[in-house]
Amino acid sequence: MKSFTKTVRLLSVLLAVIMAAAVFASCKLTEDEPDATDEPAVSAAPVDLEGVDGKTVIMSSKHVDMTMYDFGQEFYSNRYYQYFLYGAMTADQYCDTIIEEVSNFVAILNAAEEAGVTLTEDEKEEINVQMESQLEQVLVRYEQDVAEDVEDKRAEAKRLMDEDLAADGLDYDTFVELAKLSMCRYALADKYYQQLLSEVEIDESDVLAYINDQKVQEASSAMTDFTDKLNAYLEGQGPSPVVVPDDCFSVNHIFLKYETTTDEQGYMDYVTTSRTDDEKKLEELFAGVAGYEEFMKLEEEYGEDPGMDNENIREYGYVIHPDLLDSYYPGFVYAAMNLREKGWKPEINLENGQNIDLPELEMFTLADGTEVVKVRTEPGVHYIIINKEYDKGVIPYEKGDARWESWLSTLRQNKFQEDFEALNNSWKELYPIEIRTDLIKAKFAVEPGA
Repeated sequence: MKSFTKTVRLLSVLLAVIMAAAVFASCKLTEDEPDATDEPAVSAAPVDLEGVDGKTVIMSSKHVDMTMYDFGQEFYSNRYYQYFLYGAMTADQYCDTIIEEVSNFVAILNAAEEAGVTLTEDEKEEINVQMESQLEQVLVRYEQDVAEDVEDKRAEAKRLMDEDLAADGLDYDTFVELAKLSMCRYALADKYYQQLLSEVEIDESDVLAYINDQKVQEASSAMTDFTDKLNAYLEGQGPSPVVVPDDCFSVNHIFLKYETTTDEQGYMDYVTTSRTDDEKKLEELFAGVAGYEEFMKLEEEYGEDPGMDNENIREYGYVIHPDLLDSYYPGFVYAAMNLREKGWKPEINLENGQNIDLPELEMFTLADGTEVVKVRTEPGVHYIIINKEYDKGVIPYEKGDARWESWLSTLRQNKFQEDFEALNNSWKELYPIEIRTDLIKAKFAVEPGA
């Protein structure tokens, strides 16, 4: 029987493709944390795994078969894996959790098949592109394990990958076939889930009631709660905040990242003089730049902050408030606050209760009088400009705008989740699943390090 402990390279193979698939979490029934106090299940009699490999079917149903490979994908990428790895769940408990979640996945796939849900040619092509990208990333990871004196690193990387695949009874072509099928299934399940979700009806009165409820909750929440909720909304991961707290505004910046060096012990250090020429060139351009919009054109050309490539973050900016000193690189909030309020100083360092070392600031004035502040943080140089002031109180919205739709989407999701467990159970009754629990547990229900 193969040891539970896998090499880092093999874990990369098992996990790389799943990360590009549609989010399976939308098909989960609950986000409750596992109960680690349950009594461990009694281990079954030993099972001979001779001849069992990644292609072995361990779940069968009307339209869908799941293999050891499929189970391994969920086993190593599940959100509860860390609970298992650090002893909060036994191997049997964790295995039972994965069996349940893969069964849920099989159920929705059967229902999608019966409903006639299919992927379009464009969707299939997108999966092919994702597949190629992920496989390239896997090989790049393997190249990192190749000795420096090897001439053809890619060939050696492929050989190492083939070794790990062979340990699970797979060759490269079979692995690609299984991985692609997995991606298609995740996309199909997500497509059907979204179709069902879109059919849930929400009244306008429900949205208004939600907004009023959030007004009460958010009025007393911390500044960090507001920024967390705003950031989730800007990244498309949650509803818009309803209430803006006191005294906050947002900024954008042009960021120049320092070059780095690595010493013999592998420690990285930033070279603070590495962008001197770029700084000088940029600062010379400021005299001919008039206002925020032209400043942001410079950001497009010179800026190196990936956040500024996010259209929503670029529009709304990074929220600044005195309570957010420890939410950014040290010095960033201090610089931004001084841009708005000259001479502002923090009362304490929120991390250790001591006065912080205040970085040196340099002010620049654009052609129209708009001010920009320069500050150095550990990884680079920031040129910060005020984006917008946030008016205290309820965020304005109109029915049908982006904020309204985010609240509507949240309510629809919540309502659907309330009914999803019963729906999922009905699918399992309609499309019974035969599960080879003996094979699954013989391979996977092994304590870490065993």
